Amino acid sequence: MSIQAVPLRERQARQVREALLEAAIAALEAQPLQEISMAEVARAAGVSLRTLYRYFPHRAGLLEAAGEHIYASLGVPIEIEGPQAIAGNFREAARKLSARPRLVRALVQTRAGRTARSRLRAHRREAIEGALEPLLAGLQPELARQASGMIAHLCNAAAWVAVADESGLSDGDAQAAVAWAIETLVAALRRPGRQSNSV
Repeated sequence: MSIQAVPLRERQARQVREALLEAAIAALEAQPLQEISMAEVARAAGVSLRTLYRYFPHRAGLLEAAGEHIYASLGVPIEIEGPQAIAGNFREAARKLSARPRLVRALVQTRAGRTARSRLRAHRREAIEGALEPLLAGLQPELARQASGMIAHLCNAAAWVAVADESGLSDGDAQAAVAWAIETLVAALRRPGRQSNSV
């Protein structure tokens, strides 16, 4: 079996893209209340603004790619295998994200951060809805939407960050509280003889 070498140009392109993403992430983490400047990202990555625009023609594309890079580099799980795995998946994702507390707050509390998470949040909502499908099948459509929406809302970094910041709980305690709420809702949906119009 022969090993194919990656062409130099392709390796360089990957390195430039990685440098741009890391610069965007560093800017988001260091200055969460300020808008991220494309010029500053290019300068921090050591490339021209023209080069940055060749890789990322729009700021939103750069931020979304940076969000995907963050989640991939931290190993944050997205997919969920069934309703029994929802709370555990949330705990694992929260634990990994909380390794970078300033960054996670920038991701949930700033416009740039929300843009960075937007594509991942959509994918995550789909995964949660898919995992809940067996439990929602017998519910009235409106109640199924409400239950799915509430659980998806809780399975979100914004939920535990808000609980921690508003209650004075540590991040770990806030995550445990949110995981308990998720487990409680999922258990209510599993309850034998549940009413078709109430959880």
